[in-house]
Amino acid sequence: MKNKRCQSCGMPITSNEQLGINKDGSINNDYCQYCFESGEFIDKISMEDYIDKCSEYGDQVGMTKEEMKEYCKNLFSYFKKMEMHLYP
Repeated sequence: MKNKRCQSCGMPITSNEQLGINKDGSINNDYCQYCFESGEFIDKISMEDYIDKCSEYGDQVGMTKEEMKEYCKNLFSYFKKMEMHLYP
């Protein structure tokens, strides 16, 4: 699982236990357990709101809230969830 990230939130995924679950109970290889459960996204919010939510964790990686917002805007633009227009 080297360099694998959740395609919704960007969390590094280091084991299958961190992966989300599809509706049929199989592992979803694109999204983490905190974003995807039973075949659905847990948070049904806009990308802007999602970036605001994630920016609250900036202090955990040594960034201000504003720095984390900019980082997330850039990072999320590369993710599958963004490419597939899956944000409400």
